[in-house]
Amino acid sequence: MVLLCLGLATPVCAEKEDAPTIILDELIVTPSELNLDASSTTGSRLGLPVLSTPASIHILDNSKLKNDGYQEVLTAIEKMPGVTWGVPPGQPSSFSMRGFTGNQITILRDGLWLGPASMTGRPQNGFNLDRVELLKGPASVLHGQGAIAGTLNMITKQPVAGDSGSTELLTSYGRYDTVKLGAGVARPLADNLWLRADVSHYRSNGYVDNADPRSSNATGSVLWKLTNELSMTFSFNYLQDKLQNYWGTPLVSGAFGNQSLRGVVTTADGRTIDGRTRFVNYNVNNEKANAHQYLTRVDTKFQPNKNFSVRNSFYFLSANRKWQNAETYTFNSATSQIDRDRFFVSHDQNTVGNRIDFTFHNTLAGMPNQSLVGIDFSYVDFKRRSRFFGNVDSVDPFRPVGGTFVDPDQTFLNPTKITTVAVFFEDSLQITPYLRLIAGLRHDQIKLDRDSYNLDGSFNSTNAFERSFNPNSWRLGAVYDINPSWVGYAQWSSGADPVGSNIFLVNGNQNFDLTSAQQWEVGMKSRFLNGRAEATLALYRIERENILVQTGSGRTVENVGKQRSKGIELEGALQITRQWSVGANTAYTNAAFGDFGVNSGKTPPNVPEWVTNTWTRYQNIAGLPLEVGGNFRYVGDRFNNNANTVTLKSYELVDIHTSYQKGSARFTARITNLFDKVYAYWGDTFYPDQVLLGYPRAFELSAQFSF
Repeated sequence: MVLLCLGLATPVCAEKEDAPTIILDELIVTPSELNLDASSTTGSRLGLPVLSTPASIHILDNSKLKNDGYQEVLTAIEKMPGVTWGVPPGQPSSFSMRGFTGNQITILRDGLWLGPASMTGRPQNGFNLDRVELLKGPASVLHGQGAIAGTLNMITKQPVAGDSGSTELLTSYGRYDTVKLGAGVARPLADNLWLRADVSHYRSNGYVDNADPRSSNATGSVLWKLTNELSMTFSFNYLQDKLQNYWGTPLVSGAFGNQSLRGVVTTADGRTIDGRTRFVNYNVNNEKANAHQYLTRVDTKFQPNKNFSVRNSFYFLSANRKWQNAETYTFNSATSQIDRDRFFVSHDQNTVGNRIDFTFHNTLAGMPNQSLVGIDFSYVDFKRRSRFFGNVDSVDPFRPVGGTFVDPDQTFLNPTKITTVAVFFEDSLQITPYLRLIAGLRHDQIKLDRDSYNLDGSFNSTNAFERSFNPNSWRLGAVYDINPSWVGYAQWSSGADPVGSNIFLVNGNQNFDLTSAQQWEVGMKSRFLNGRAEATLALYRIERENILVQTGSGRTVENVGKQRSKGIELEGALQITRQWSVGANTAYTNAAFGDFGVNSGKTPPNVPEWVTNTWTRYQNIAGLPLEVGGNFRYVGDRFNNNANTVTLKSYELVDIHTSYQKGSARFTARITNLFDKVYAYWGDTFYPDQVLLGYPRAFELSAQFSF
C-alpha cells in the first residue's frame, strides 16, 4: 500500500500516441489511461464502456503493447492488478488471479473459446494483437464453462473501413540471442475492400541450457463492406511454436546443496535449490514441446438501422501438439543423482463452431434499454495419445547426460467428442440518468463422449463414458453515477467448470457434474482532477464448490468440498506534469481450500497474498524526443503444493528503459531484472519436487517504424 501511494499513476502521453488530446491547465491529457471509456467485448457483448460495466475490466490497447516493445502476452499483462503467471511446458500459459489458477482462467482468441487454457493456451506474440482484455471473476454467462477467476481475450489487428493504409515494422535483439521480428500492413484493396496482415517471429537460446523457445504467428483479415448495412470479415490465424523446454530446477537435500540459493525457496524438510544447478537443463536431447494451429473464421454483421443488428461468427480450428520429454526431476539422496522419467503425449484437435446474436435498442416502461439474445454452437473432435514411463534413468546433478527419447511403439488413445449448444441473454436497462442495471443469463447443453483404448488397442470401459451437462449461469449488476467523477457498482455472478478442471481429459472416475462458483463484487471507478487522475477499486469474494485437485505426484486427484477467495484490488493513474506520469496497482488475496483433509484451510499453489506494481515515465527530456521510464514489481510468498510445505519466497523486480523518437522511428533500450534478482516464479503441482526459476538480468535493443 505504501508503494501504491508513492507511485499512484501511469504513463499517459507516451503510450497514447494516436489518441486525441485535451489541453487542461497546460497539461496534455489523454482520454483514459485505464481505458475506462473503451468498450470491452470481453466484459459485455452490448458494447458497454468499461465505466458502465459492473465488473473489473483491464485493457492493454495497441499503443501500450507497442510502447512496451510488443512483449509476449504473459509479460504484458503482469502489470494488471493481482496477475501472476508461469510457463511450465506442460501448461505454457498458466495464470493466477483472485485465488485461482490454471483452467479457472479462460483464454479467448478474438472472443472465441477454443478449449481449456492448459490445452490451447500458447505463447502469443504481442505484435499481431490490437489489444488484450482481461475480465476478472466468473464469466460463464458470457463465455461458457471454465470462466471462474478471469477471462483473457487476445484480439488480433483487424482492417478498418476507410483506412488509407499503413505499414509497421519491428526488429529487436536481446541477451541470450533473443530476436523479435514483426511486419504489418493495412491496405485498401478496392472502394469497399480492406486488408490487414501481420507476421511476427520470436526466438531465443533461453537462459537455461538448451531451452530455446521459438514462435511464429501470421494473422490476416479482409473486410468486405457489401452495403452500408452489411459487412463480412474473413480472417486467418496461424501460430507455430516450440516451447522453452525448461521443466524446472530440482530441490535437493540441505546436506547436498551446499551452495544454496538463499531467499528463493524454503521447505518443511530442509530441501533447497543449489546455485550450481540454476542454469542446468535435465531434459533429453531430442525433447519436443511443439504445436501448430490454424484458426479461420468468417464474421458477418447486418445492421439495417440503429436499433437492431445481427452478428454471426463461423470458425474452424485445426491444432496439433506434441510432447516427448523427461519431465520430472527428483533428487535421490541415496545416490546423489537426479532421477528422471519419460512422458509422451500428442493432441489432434479439430473444432467447428458458430455464434449468432441479435441486439435490440428499445425502451422498457419508458426507460432506455439494450438487449441481446444469441445461440452458441461448437463441436470438438479431440484425440489424445499418451504414455508415461516412470523412473527411467539417473543423471549427474551438475553435468547431466541428456540422452534420447525413444518414440513408444504403443500409446494409450483417448478420443473425446464434445458438442455444445448454448443460448444466452444480456440486458442493460437505464433506470435513471444515474442508475443502470445489468443482467445476463446463459444455458448450456454439453454432451461429452469419451472413449479410451489400452496400449494393445483394446477398449477400456473403465475410463470411457458418456455424460451430458446442463449448467445455468447468470450475472446481476448495477452501476450508479455518484457524481460526474465517481461511479460505483455491484455485481453477483456465477460460473461452472469441470470438476477436474479440464473437460478434454475427464475420465470415467471423474464422472461428476460440473462445479459451481459464485462471486460478489463491489467497486468504484473514477476520473478526477480534470481527467489527469484515474482510479479503480474492487472488493470481491468467490466460492467454488465440489472440485477435484491434483494430489501426491500430481497424477491422482482428490475431492475438495470448497475453495474460496476474497480480496481487494486498487489501481491508479496520474499525470503529474506535461512530461511526467506515474502509476501503480496493488492486490490482496486471501484464498483457501475447504474440506480437503489435512490440507483444509491451506492456500492453493501459486497464489500470492500481495502483488504490487508501480511504474513511471518521463518524456521530452531537455526538449528532446527522449523518454525514460521504469517499473517495480513485488510478488509475495506462494506455495508449490497443496500441503504448503514448499514456499516460493517473495521477490522484487526492477525494469528500466529509454526511448528516442525520430519521425516514424522509435528506438528503445530496455533492461529487465536490473538487480539480477534470483527468484522462483512458479511451481507446477504435477512436478512437486522442482520449481521454475525466473529470468536473470537481460537487455533488449529494439527499433520500430510506423508509416
